Amino acid sequence: MKALYWRIYLTVLAALLAFALGAGWLAEQQREAERDAPPEPPPWAVCEADDAYGAGWDDWGRVIFPPPAAPLPWWVGTGGLIALLAVLYIGIAAGAYPVVRRLTRRLEALRAGVEAFGDGRLAQRVPVEGRDEVAALAASFNQAAERIETLVRAHRTLLANASHELRSPLARLRLALSLLATDATPDARAARQHEIERNLCELDALIDEVLLASRLDAAPALAREPVDLLGLAAEEAVAVGADVSGEAVTLPGDERLLRRAIRNLLENARRYAPGEPPTVVVQRVGAAAVLRVCDRGPGIPAPERERVFEPFYRLSGHAEHAGGVGLGLSLVRQIARAHGGDAHCEPRDGGGSCFVLRLPLV
Repeated sequence: MKALYWRIYLTVLAALLAFALGAGWLAEQQREAERDAPPEPPPWAVCEADDAYGAGWDDWGRVIFPPPAAPLPWWVGTGGLIALLAVLYIGIAAGAYPVVRRLTRRLEALRAGVEAFGDGRLAQRVPVEGRDEVAALAASFNQAAERIETLVRAHRTLLANASHELRSPLARLRLALSLLATDATPDARAARQHEIERNLCELDALIDEVLLASRLDAAPALAREPVDLLGLAAEEAVAVGADVSGEAVTLPGDERLLRRAIRNLLENARRYAPGEPPTVVVQRVGAAAVLRVCDRGPGIPAPERERVFEPFYRLSGHAEHAGGVGLGLSLVRQIARAHGGDAHCEPRDGGGSCFVLRLPLV
Protein backbone atom coordinates (compact mmCIF):
# COMPACT_ATOMS: atom_id res chain seq x y z
CA MET A 1 0.00 0.00 0.00
CA LYS A 2 2.97 2.31 -0.41
CA ALA A 3 1.43 4.38 -3.20
CA LEU A 4 -1.77 4.93 -1.20
CA TYR A 5 0.23 5.87 1.87
CA TRP A 6 2.23 8.39 -0.14
CA ARG A 7 -0.97 9.97 -1.48
CA ILE A 8 -2.40 10.40 2.00
CA TYR A 9 0.92 11.65 3.35
CA LEU A 10 1.32 14.23 0.59
CA THR A 11 -2.29 15.40 0.98
CA VAL A 12 -1.86 15.93 4.72
CA LEU A 13 1.52 17.57 4.17
CA ALA A 14 0.03 19.96 1.62
CA ALA A 15 -2.81 20.80 4.01
CA LEU A 16 -0.38 21.50 6.86
CA LEU A 17 1.81 23.60 4.60
CA ALA A 18 -1.17 25.66 3.44
CA PHE A 19 -2.30 26.09 7.02
CA ALA A 20 1.17 27.19 8.12
CA LEU A 21 1.45 29.70 5.27
CA GLY A 22 -2.02 31.11 5.98
CA ALA A 23 -1.36 31.36 9.72
CA GLY A 24 1.99 33.01 9.07
CA TRP A 25 0.37 35.52 6.72
CA LEU A 26 -2.29 36.40 9.29
CA ALA A 27 0.34 36.80 12.00
CA GLU A 28 2.37 39.08 9.78
CA GLN A 29 -0.70 41.19 9.02
CA GLN A 30 -1.44 41.48 12.73
CA ARG A 31 2.15 42.53 13.50
CA GLU A 32 2.09 45.17 10.77
CA ALA A 33 -1.22 46.58 12.07
CA GLU A 34 0.11 46.73 15.60
CA ARG A 35 3.34 48.34 14.44
CA ASP A 36 1.53 51.04 12.47
CA ALA A 37 -0.89 51.89 15.30
CA PRO A 38 0.08 54.81 17.68
CA PRO A 39 0.74 53.99 21.31
CA GLU A 40 -2.10 54.05 23.74
CA PRO A 41 -2.13 57.30 25.81
CA PRO A 42 -1.61 57.05 29.54
CA PRO A 43 -4.62 57.70 31.73
CA TRP A 44 -3.43 61.19 32.72
CA ALA A 45 -2.97 62.37 29.11
CA VAL A 46 -5.42 64.34 27.03
CA CYS A 47 -6.71 62.01 24.39
CA GLU A 48 -8.20 64.59 22.07
CA ALA A 49 -5.91 67.15 20.47
CA ASP A 50 -7.01 70.76 20.07
CA ASP A 51 -5.15 73.01 17.67
CA ALA A 52 -5.91 76.01 19.94
CA TYR A 53 -3.71 74.63 22.70
CA GLY A 54 -0.53 74.51 20.58
CA ALA A 55 1.41 71.64 19.02
CA GLY A 56 1.62 68.78 21.50
CA TRP A 57 1.20 70.62 24.81
CA ASP A 58 -1.75 72.17 26.50
CA ASP A 59 -1.78 75.27 28.76
CA TRP A 60 -1.04 73.18 31.85
CA GLY A 61 1.95 71.42 30.29
CA ARG A 62 0.28 68.09 29.56
CA VAL A 63 1.13 66.04 26.48
CA ILE A 64 -1.56 65.88 23.85
CA PHE A 65 -1.84 62.42 22.14
CA PRO A 66 -3.64 61.75 18.88
CA PRO A 67 -6.89 59.84 19.03
CA PRO A 68 -6.63 56.00 19.27
CA ALA A 69 -6.30 54.03 16.03
CA ALA A 70 -9.22 52.32 14.34
CA PRO A 71 -9.88 48.70 15.30
CA LEU A 72 -8.06 45.92 13.34
CA PRO A 73 -9.87 44.26 10.38
CA TRP A 74 -11.93 41.12 11.10
CA TRP A 75 -9.61 38.88 9.14
CA VAL A 76 -6.65 39.70 11.43
CA GLY A 77 -6.67 37.58 14.58
CA THR A 78 -8.75 34.61 15.80
CA GLY A 79 -11.61 35.21 13.40
CA GLY A 80 -9.28 35.15 10.42
CA LEU A 81 -7.68 31.93 11.64
CA ILE A 82 -11.06 30.24 11.95
CA ALA A 83 -12.01 31.43 8.46
CA LEU A 84 -8.71 30.12 7.09
CA LEU A 85 -9.34 26.72 8.67
CA ALA A 86 -12.83 26.58 7.16
CA VAL A 87 -11.53 27.44 3.68
CA LEU A 88 -8.71 24.92 4.09
CA TYR A 89 -11.15 22.18 5.11
CA ILE A 90 -13.39 22.85 2.12
CA GLY A 91 -10.39 22.87 -0.22
CA ILE A 92 -9.02 19.58 1.12
CA ALA A 93 -12.44 17.94 0.94
CA ALA A 94 -12.96 19.13 -2.64
CA GLY A 95 -9.49 18.02 -3.71
CA ALA A 96 -9.54 14.64 -1.96
CA TYR A 97 -13.05 13.59 -3.03
CA PRO A 98 -12.14 12.62 -6.63
CA VAL A 99 -9.15 10.58 -5.43
CA VAL A 100 -11.10 8.83 -2.68
CA ARG A 101 -14.12 8.24 -4.89
CA ARG A 102 -11.99 6.71 -7.65
CA LEU A 103 -10.30 4.47 -5.08
CA THR A 104 -13.57 3.34 -3.53
CA ARG A 105 -15.09 2.74 -6.97
CA ARG A 106 -12.21 0.42 -7.87
CA LEU A 107 -12.50 -1.37 -4.54
CA GLU A 108 -16.23 -1.82 -5.10
CA ALA A 109 -15.56 -3.29 -8.54
CA LEU A 110 -12.99 -5.64 -7.01
CA ARG A 111 -15.44 -6.72 -4.31
CA ALA A 112 -18.17 -7.32 -6.89
CA GLY A 113 -15.77 -9.43 -8.96
CA VAL A 114 -14.73 -11.51 -5.95
CA GLU A 115 -18.37 -12.09 -4.96
CA ALA A 116 -19.28 -13.10 -8.51
CA PHE A 117 -16.33 -15.49 -8.62
CA GLY A 118 -17.39 -16.93 -5.27
CA ASP A 119 -20.90 -17.51 -6.66
CA GLY A 120 -19.47 -19.90 -9.24
CA ARG A 121 -18.80 -17.65 -12.23
CA LEU A 122 -15.23 -18.84 -12.70
CA ALA A 123 -14.73 -16.73 -15.83
CA GLN A 124 -15.25 -13.52 -13.83
CA ARG A 125 -12.32 -11.06 -13.96
CA VAL A 126 -11.88 -7.53 -12.63
CA PRO A 127 -10.46 -4.54 -14.55
CA VAL A 128 -6.88 -3.53 -13.75
CA GLU A 129 -6.58 0.26 -13.65
CA GLY A 130 -3.51 2.25 -12.67
CA ARG A 131 -0.24 1.13 -11.19
CA ASP A 132 -0.88 1.29 -7.46
CA GLU A 133 -1.56 -1.41 -4.90
CA VAL A 134 -5.24 -1.71 -5.82
CA ALA A 135 -4.24 -2.48 -9.41
CA ALA A 136 -1.70 -5.02 -8.16
CA LEU A 137 -4.40 -6.62 -6.02
CA ALA A 138 -6.75 -6.81 -9.01
CA ALA A 139 -4.01 -8.37 -11.15
CA SER A 140 -3.25 -10.93 -8.42
CA PHE A 141 -6.93 -11.80 -8.18
CA ASN A 142 -7.14 -12.30 -11.96
CA GLN A 143 -4.09 -14.57 -11.90
CA ALA A 144 -5.48 -16.61 -9.02
CA ALA A 145 -8.88 -16.82 -10.71
CA GLU A 146 -7.26 -18.00 -13.95
CA ARG A 147 -5.32 -20.67 -12.08
CA ILE A 148 -8.41 -21.85 -10.18
CA GLU A 149 -10.49 -21.95 -13.36
CA THR A 150 -7.79 -23.99 -15.09
CA LEU A 151 -7.61 -26.44 -12.19
CA VAL A 152 -11.37 -26.82 -12.00
CA ARG A 153 -11.60 -27.35 -15.74
CA ALA A 154 -8.78 -29.91 -15.60
CA HIS A 155 -10.46 -31.76 -12.76
CA ARG A 156 -13.76 -31.82 -14.61
CA THR A 157 -12.07 -33.16 -17.71
CA LEU A 158 -10.17 -35.70 -15.65
CA LEU A 159 -13.34 -36.84 -13.93
CA ALA A 160 -15.25 -37.11 -17.20
CA ASN A 161 -12.48 -39.06 -18.91
CA ALA A 162 -11.91 -41.28 -15.88
CA SER A 163 -15.59 -42.13 -15.66
CA HIS A 164 -15.54 -42.98 -19.37
CA GLU A 165 -12.43 -45.14 -19.01
CA LEU A 166 -13.84 -46.95 -16.01
CA ARG A 167 -16.77 -48.24 -18.02
CA SER A 168 -14.65 -50.50 -20.24
CA PRO A 169 -12.96 -52.65 -17.54
CA LEU A 170 -16.14 -52.69 -15.48
CA ALA A 171 -18.14 -53.94 -18.46
CA ARG A 172 -15.52 -56.60 -19.16
CA LEU A 173 -15.54 -57.64 -15.51
CA ARG A 174 -19.31 -57.94 -15.50
CA LEU A 175 -19.22 -60.03 -18.68
CA ALA A 176 -16.40 -62.24 -17.40
CA LEU A 177 -18.19 -62.88 -14.12
CA SER A 178 -21.42 -63.76 -15.92
CA LEU A 179 -19.57 -66.19 -18.20
CA LEU A 180 -17.48 -67.69 -15.44
CA ALA A 181 -20.40 -69.76 -14.17
CA THR A 182 -21.10 -71.15 -17.65
CA ASP A 183 -17.52 -72.19 -18.42
CA ALA A 184 -17.39 -75.95 -18.09
CA THR A 185 -13.76 -76.77 -18.76
CA PRO A 186 -10.94 -75.88 -16.33
CA ASP A 187 -8.96 -74.14 -19.08
CA ALA A 188 -11.87 -71.86 -19.91
CA ARG A 189 -12.38 -71.00 -16.25
CA ALA A 190 -8.67 -70.29 -15.81
CA ALA A 191 -8.67 -67.98 -18.85
CA ARG A 192 -11.75 -66.21 -17.52
CA GLN A 193 -10.11 -65.71 -14.12
CA HIS A 194 -6.98 -64.38 -15.79
CA GLU A 195 -9.13 -61.88 -17.69
CA ILE A 196 -10.81 -60.80 -14.46
CA GLU A 197 -7.43 -60.28 -12.79
CA ARG A 198 -6.19 -58.26 -15.75
CA ASN A 199 -9.26 -56.00 -15.64
CA LEU A 200 -8.87 -55.55 -11.90
CA CYS A 201 -5.23 -54.54 -12.37
CA GLU A 202 -6.30 -52.06 -15.04
CA LEU A 203 -8.91 -50.58 -12.70
CA ASP A 204 -6.38 -50.35 -9.89
CA ALA A 205 -3.83 -48.63 -12.15
CA LEU A 206 -6.44 -46.20 -13.47
CA ILE A 207 -7.62 -45.22 -9.99
CA ASP A 208 -4.05 -44.83 -8.79
CA GLU A 209 -3.11 -42.60 -11.72
CA VAL A 210 -6.24 -40.47 -11.36
CA LEU A 211 -5.54 -39.90 -7.66
CA LEU A 212 -1.91 -39.06 -8.35
CA ALA A 213 -2.89 -36.62 -11.10
CA SER A 214 -5.33 -34.91 -8.74
CA ARG A 215 -2.67 -34.57 -6.05
CA LEU A 216 -0.19 -33.10 -8.51
CA ASP A 217 -2.79 -30.62 -9.77
CA ALA A 218 -3.24 -29.41 -6.20
CA ALA A 219 0.48 -28.46 -6.11
CA PRO A 220 1.53 -30.54 -3.09
CA ALA A 221 4.70 -29.90 -1.13
CA LEU A 222 7.35 -32.23 -2.55
CA ALA A 223 9.86 -34.06 -0.42
CA ARG A 224 13.22 -32.53 -1.33
CA GLU A 225 15.98 -35.05 -0.79
CA PRO A 226 19.09 -36.00 -2.78
CA VAL A 227 18.15 -38.49 -5.51
CA ASP A 228 20.63 -40.44 -7.66
CA LEU A 229 18.88 -40.28 -11.02
CA LEU A 230 21.15 -42.86 -12.69
CA GLY A 231 20.72 -45.35 -9.85
CA LEU A 232 16.96 -44.80 -9.87
CA ALA A 233 16.80 -45.43 -13.62
CA ALA A 234 18.91 -48.59 -13.27
CA GLU A 235 16.56 -49.99 -10.62
CA GLU A 236 13.47 -49.40 -12.74
CA ALA A 237 15.14 -50.62 -15.94
CA VAL A 238 15.53 -54.13 -14.52
CA ALA A 239 11.79 -54.77 -14.79
CA VAL A 240 11.72 -54.15 -18.56
CA GLY A 241 15.28 -55.21 -19.43
CA ALA A 242 16.32 -51.72 -20.59
CA ASP A 243 19.91 -50.69 -21.22
CA VAL A 244 21.08 -47.86 -18.92
CA SER A 245 24.11 -45.65 -19.48
CA GLY A 246 25.35 -42.16 -18.66
CA GLU A 247 26.80 -40.39 -15.65
CA ALA A 248 25.77 -40.28 -12.03
CA VAL A 249 23.70 -37.16 -11.37
CA THR A 250 22.29 -36.23 -7.97
CA LEU A 251 19.46 -33.75 -7.71
CA PRO A 252 16.97 -32.66 -5.02
CA GLY A 253 13.52 -34.14 -5.52
CA ASP A 254 10.81 -36.53 -4.47
CA GLU A 255 12.21 -40.03 -5.04
CA ARG A 256 8.77 -41.66 -5.14
CA LEU A 257 7.48 -39.34 -7.85
CA LEU A 258 10.67 -39.46 -9.90
CA ARG A 259 10.62 -43.25 -9.73
CA ARG A 260 7.01 -43.17 -10.99
CA ALA A 261 7.95 -40.90 -13.90
CA ILE A 262 10.82 -43.18 -15.00
CA ARG A 263 8.61 -46.26 -14.65
CA ASN A 264 5.88 -44.69 -16.80
CA LEU A 265 8.40 -43.82 -19.52
CA LEU A 266 9.81 -47.34 -19.52
CA GLU A 267 6.39 -48.99 -19.58
CA ASN A 268 5.31 -46.71 -22.40
CA ALA A 269 8.40 -47.66 -24.40
CA ARG A 270 7.85 -51.36 -23.80
CA ARG A 271 4.17 -51.07 -24.71
CA TYR A 272 4.80 -49.50 -28.12
CA ALA A 273 8.04 -51.34 -28.93
CA PRO A 274 7.82 -54.81 -27.37
CA GLY A 275 10.32 -56.32 -29.78
CA GLU A 276 13.38 -54.35 -28.61
CA PRO A 277 14.21 -53.20 -25.09
CA PRO A 278 14.38 -49.42 -24.61
CA THR A 279 17.55 -47.52 -23.79
CA VAL A 280 18.01 -45.02 -20.97
CA VAL A 281 20.69 -42.31 -20.94
CA VAL A 282 21.31 -39.93 -18.03
CA GLN A 283 23.41 -36.80 -18.59
CA ARG A 284 24.24 -33.51 -16.94
CA VAL A 285 23.51 -30.60 -19.30
CA GLY A 286 24.37 -27.25 -17.77
CA ALA A 287 22.37 -26.78 -14.58
CA ALA A 288 19.94 -29.61 -15.39
CA ALA A 289 19.82 -33.39 -15.37
CA VAL A 290 18.50 -34.92 -18.58
CA LEU A 291 17.09 -38.44 -18.79
CA ARG A 292 16.26 -39.92 -22.21
CA VAL A 293 14.16 -43.03 -22.72
CA CYS A 294 14.33 -44.12 -26.37
CA ASP A 295 12.48 -46.91 -28.15
CA ARG A 296 12.20 -48.40 -31.63
CA GLY A 297 8.46 -48.16 -31.85
CA PRO A 298 6.37 -46.77 -34.71
CA GLY A 299 7.27 -43.21 -33.79
CA ILE A 300 4.99 -40.25 -33.11
CA PRO A 301 4.01 -37.76 -35.84
CA ALA A 302 5.17 -34.20 -35.23
CA PRO A 303 1.65 -32.73 -34.69
CA GLU A 304 0.98 -35.28 -31.94
CA ARG A 305 4.23 -35.04 -29.96
CA GLU A 306 2.68 -32.52 -27.60
CA ARG A 307 -0.77 -34.07 -27.51
CA VAL A 308 0.56 -37.38 -26.15
CA PHE A 309 1.14 -35.56 -22.84
CA GLU A 310 -2.55 -34.66 -22.56
CA PRO A 311 -4.60 -36.74 -20.10
CA PHE A 312 -6.27 -39.80 -21.68
CA TYR A 313 -4.88 -39.07 -25.13
CA ARG A 314 -3.71 -42.13 -27.06
CA LEU A 315 -2.38 -42.50 -30.58
CA SER A 316 -4.96 -43.72 -33.02
CA GLY A 317 -4.23 -47.13 -34.48
CA HIS A 318 -1.86 -48.18 -31.69
CA ALA A 319 -3.82 -47.74 -28.49
CA GLU A 320 -6.19 -50.57 -29.38
CA HIS A 321 -3.48 -53.22 -29.14
CA ALA A 322 -0.99 -51.40 -26.91
CA GLY A 323 -3.35 -50.88 -23.99
CA GLY A 324 -3.00 -48.25 -21.28
CA VAL A 325 -5.38 -45.54 -20.22
CA GLY A 326 -3.50 -42.50 -21.52
CA LEU A 327 -2.42 -41.00 -18.21
CA GLY A 328 1.18 -42.21 -18.01
CA LEU A 329 2.85 -39.49 -20.08
CA SER A 330 0.60 -36.83 -18.59
CA LEU A 331 1.82 -37.81 -15.14
CA VAL A 332 5.43 -37.70 -16.36
CA ARG A 333 5.04 -34.07 -17.41
CA GLN A 334 3.18 -33.17 -14.21
CA ILE A 335 5.94 -34.69 -12.08
CA ALA A 336 8.63 -32.92 -14.10
CA ARG A 337 6.91 -29.54 -13.78
CA ALA A 338 6.31 -30.09 -10.08
CA HIS A 339 10.12 -30.32 -9.79
CA GLY A 340 10.64 -27.18 -11.88
CA GLY A 341 11.49 -29.08 -15.08
CA ASP A 342 9.62 -30.37 -18.11
CA ALA A 343 9.21 -33.31 -20.45
CA HIS A 344 8.94 -33.53 -24.23
CA CYS A 345 9.11 -35.99 -27.09
CA GLU A 346 11.50 -35.97 -30.03
CA PRO A 347 12.14 -38.37 -32.92
CA ARG A 348 14.91 -40.93 -32.72
CA ASP A 349 17.44 -41.43 -35.47
CA GLY A 350 16.71 -44.67 -37.29
CA GLY A 351 13.06 -44.79 -36.17
CA GLY A 352 11.24 -44.62 -32.90
CA SER A 353 10.87 -41.95 -30.27
CA CYS A 354 12.84 -40.45 -27.40
CA PHE A 355 11.08 -39.07 -24.36
CA VAL A 356 13.23 -36.50 -22.59
CA LEU A 357 12.86 -35.67 -18.90
CA ARG A 358 14.71 -32.48 -17.89
CA LEU A 359 15.07 -31.65 -14.19
CA PRO A 360 16.95 -28.75 -12.55
CA LEU A 361 19.88 -29.63 -10.32
CA VAL A 362 19.10 -26.82 -7.87
